[in-house]
Amino acid sequence: MIEVRAARKNDVGNIASLMYSAGPEIYDFIYKTENKTPLEFIQYEFDSGKGFCGYSNVTVAIKDGSVIGTGCFYDGTEYKKLLLGTLFNMFKFYGFFEIWKVLKRLGHAGEVMEEPKKDELYLSNFGVSPDMRGSGVGSLMLENKIEFARTSSYAVFSLDVAETNPRAEDLYIRHGLSVVKHKTFKGKRAGITVPSSRKMELVLAPIK
Repeated sequence: MIEVRAARKNDVGNIASLMYSAGPEIYDFIYKTENKTPLEFIQYEFDSGKGFCGYSNVTVAIKDGSVIGTGCFYDGTEYKKLLLGTLFNMFKFYGFFEIWKVLKRLGHAGEVMEEPKKDELYLSNFGVSPDMRGSGVGSLMLENKIEFARTSSYAVFSLDVAETNPRAEDLYIRHGLSVVKHKTFKGKRAGITVPSSRKMELVLAPIK
């Protein structure tokens, strides 16, 4: 039995690793420093409850008491509050001397992810445990949130997928999403190549 629900601070499982798996290259590009790893930051943010990865913004799939899937769902009305929460966490986690380089790299995130509209439910940090991939966990989470989007009168359900992840793109196509935009990542960092992405949408109602 798999349960899909809002995350809790005391949830157990490889939560940070699951969210990181949704985009390891962009996480490394932005958050990796000489002293700290993206996984450490994601876990810090999850525990804080604030920001994009804070537990209050995460949906999880649970099996046998452990998290096996993650997804962060938000719309344009929540975006700025979540961004401020993440910025607050970044300053606390990295400190005054490290934060400026991280912030500079963060500016490139918009090249592959963009602020959603008010009537658009956007998915990020979508990850499933390796041993559960192909078992229907991802589909269950998508169906749960697409239905939520429909009943909550959202016009669009959307996400961005890396061009190097055709398996995920096929999953989204099977759930009715289609590619509406191609995005090129222009940021440069030695040893890290961030793939370009595709914006995918499922139109649920006439867009105002």
